[in-house]
Amino acid sequence: METDAFGNEFRIKKAAEYRTKFEPLFRYIQYFAQKEGATVRSIYDGDGSPDNSVPVPVFDSTVLAFVKEAQKTGMMDRNYIYTYSRLRMKTAADERMTIAKTTLRDIDNITAIMSKYVLGGMVRGVLWNEAVREGIWLHCLLKVRELVTQFDGPMGL
Repeated sequence: METDAFGNEFRIKKAAEYRTKFEPLFRYIQYFAQKEGATVRSIYDGDGSPDNSVPVPVFDSTVLAFVKEAQKTGMMDRNYIYTYSRLRMKTAADERMTIAKTTLRDIDNITAIMSKYVLGGMVRGVLWNEAVREGIWLHCLLKVRELVTQFDGPMGL
């Protein structure tokens, strides 16, 4: 088994695991960078008959594809709320600060943040829009890519 400069196999295994799981999501980085600060949701009111129609949120197809692919990674954690409580995260600024401070050892904090928006958005669609507008998904993906590249070698991106 390969080891890093400190003889730590665990780091290399963890980096390889995250690289394998998150690599399909890295293709969305450019999209999220373009959409940061923008709205990716619109409201469909019906065919112009407001009397008998219910407004329905409509999301960009790329966001829906990202959510579906993120769920397939198996890294989404339904207990993300405990990470939020432990780290006292309440706002998007707190989340961005946590992402910036994350190391490979506590990379699970990033999956907890992503879980809030991916899984929470299944119930409250406004969370998907917020994740794109605030750049949360973008910062999560950039940090994961940085960490796995640092410990697992450069990627062909």
